[in-house]
Amino acid sequence: MEEYRILVLYRSKHGSTKRYAEWIADALDADICSAENRTYKDWSSRLKTYDMLIYGGNINGQGINGLENFRAAMRKEHVNRPVTYFCVGSYPAYESTVQTHLEMNFVGEDDLSKINLFYFRGRLDYLGLGFVEKRLMGGLFKAIEKKYPEDRTEVENELLEAYYDDVDWSKKEYIDSLVDHVKSFMTEEQLADLEPRAAANIAEREKQEAAEAEAWEAEMERRKALHQKNLEADEAAMLKRMSKKRRQRYLEMKAAKAALEQSEEDLRILEGEDVPEAAGDPADLPDEAPADSPADAPENFDEDLPEEEPDEYAEFREFE
Repeated sequence: MEEYRILVLYRSKHGSTKRYAEWIADALDADICSAENRTYKDWSSRLKTYDMLIYGGNINGQGINGLENFRAAMRKEHVNRPVTYFCVGSYPAYESTVQTHLEMNFVGEDDLSKINLFYFRGRLDYLGLGFVEKRLMGGLFKAIEKKYPEDRTEVENELLEAYYDDVDWSKKEYIDSLVDHVKSFMTEEQLADLEPRAAANIAEREKQEAAEAEAWEAEMERRKALHQKNLEADEAAMLKRMSKKRRQRYLEMKAAKAALEQSEEDLRILEGEDVPEAAGDPADLPDEAPADSPADAPENFDEDLPEEEPDEYAEFREFE
């Protein structure tokens, strides 16, 4: 029986694409290689020795990292092998997301339906980004923060969470559809031969990832502490450059914004969005509401409330 040979090539900037490439290679017992520019000469001449090629790259804007170089190498070496593509980004894997990346990255293809592209959601580590990336993502985060919480989408809330913490949306089960697609090219004998080797690869990978997760948690704590220290130092330097009057005004506005955020949080609790569970046995609760409780309020209680926030908070909105 002839072995079905697979090569997984990837370009990864922050680690998520590499992780998916490793999971895919383990599940298919495939060879794996980083497709950095310096390695092209090493593997491009060997592409024809494989039955299936898999290429994956992280999303840069709308482009798939390194895809053009990979396709150029395929044309140069006249490689006629089935290719499966995957890309990794921070947005959910909506059908429209996949279609957008198809149209943006495979310009000139007559039939996009023949391109096998899979999209996986990865990790967003704001503290680990470079200077330019932080500036770009920071602008996005600030724009989201300016919105009222009830006006934000689910995706915006998830992205905002990444501003304060490392968020990892990677899931091993996401690769199942890609793995099943590749396995459809194999014979039953090849699949039977693959199963024990893939199981051994996956078990070994899980041991390695357990050790890496512990080290990563310690690294994140170090980064958070450094990030907070830098923020405090930047604010202290800014305050030092201010005049006494401007400094006092800044601190007053900062305190007012914190009070406003707390008031909005208290209001959400009162409206039942995040009401903590009552302590004790429900049987111990009184049958009737005490005097001066909301139960005594008129039926049109909500209508009596002002439709807009008090004017005293309006000027602070501009600084959110």
